[in-house]
Amino acid sequence: MKNYALHQAEFNGFAPGAANLATYFRNWQARRAVRALEKLDDHLLRDMGVSRECIRTALRMPLDTNPALYLENLCHH
Repeated sequence: MKNYALHQAEFNGFAPGAANLATYFRNWQARRAVRALEKLDDHLLRDMGVSRECIRTALRMPLDTNPALYLENLCHH
């Protein structure tokens, strides 16, 4: 997955510098956490105030966007 993130960064015109890699790595970790929410049942998601559609939308965000922060803003406002 790390190679995928690096490839996406290069493809999108980002120079592979330390700051960019750190951002992509944090966003990749957040993406894994958001993806884990998909495994929860609807009742738990509803208790958290998150819908499956919100999760899907967050996971479609580009790699330079933190999907966990996007999910928080999308579903709690």
